[in-house]
Amino acid sequence: MKVSKALIEGKELLIKANIYQPLRESKLIICYVLDVNVNNSLLDIEKEITSSQKKRILSLFIRRSKGEPYAYLTKSVLFFGFTFYINRNVLIPRPETEELVETLLKIIKFKNKKYKLLDMGIGSGVILASLLMHLPNAYGIGTDISLKALKVSKINLNNLKLNGRSRLVNTNWSECLKDNSFDIIVCNPPYIANKHIKNLHREVKNFEPLKALKGGASGLESFISLLPSARRVIKNNGLIIFEIGFDQAKIAKKALEEKNFNVHKIVKDLSGIERILIAKPN
Repeated sequence: MKVSKALIEGKELLIKANIYQPLRESKLIICYVLDVNVNNSLLDIEKEITSSQKKRILSLFIRRSKGEPYAYLTKSVLFFGFTFYINRNVLIPRPETEELVETLLKIIKFKNKKYKLLDMGIGSGVILASLLMHLPNAYGIGTDISLKALKVSKINLNNLKLNGRSRLVNTNWSECLKDNSFDIIVCNPPYIANKHIKNLHREVKNFEPLKALKGGASGLESFISLLPSARRVIKNNGLIIFEIGFDQAKIAKKALEEKNFNVHKIVKDLSGIERILIAKPN
């Protein structure tokens, strides 16, 4: 089979499955299997595909047609300029979370300072790893209640040679960590109200870990529950930054103020949604 035929067959299969941009997705899968740069416009469509490559391509076409996200097929994702390993035990990082990292780095004036960072609910580790790559003297701790998620974050920290500047802890948010220990806390907690889960795109609700998405009845239950321990472990002159969901800024701000935080700034994402909340201890 030639590449051209594989492209057509993949496109037709993905069209039937209502996959967005089926030709592009077909090309992505073929380039992945053939180990060709997807941005290479000179993909040889007359190239013959081996039987083993054909079998693998077809398998990925079928999985993609069932809604499995491309990032899970390849077990990789590009985030903030770095390529990270992911699997179905962690969420696929979103552009909004890149905005969280970018916002924080803009706030930090002295990049070479020896900050101590905490990433609560570290998941894949992309937030902490990206921050450590831009803060060369910082040290980070990542916590997660999921051992499977911590395995993923460990791989990513090791791949970027950050294992000597980081530590992973299997705990709920910041429990068991020392008081007044952290200069900066980052957190992207589950913030989707349980009643809205059923309305998520099938690629999300059928494949991504729902535990990392469900924020309880209000969407802010996880957020509110972690605030007391976060206030305990942050330094008095520290800073905490969250990613939050649509129409949650007002309630989240009130919850922070009730736990002795002063909301410093609320930042809108590229869609105009109040997405990033920055606070300091009172």
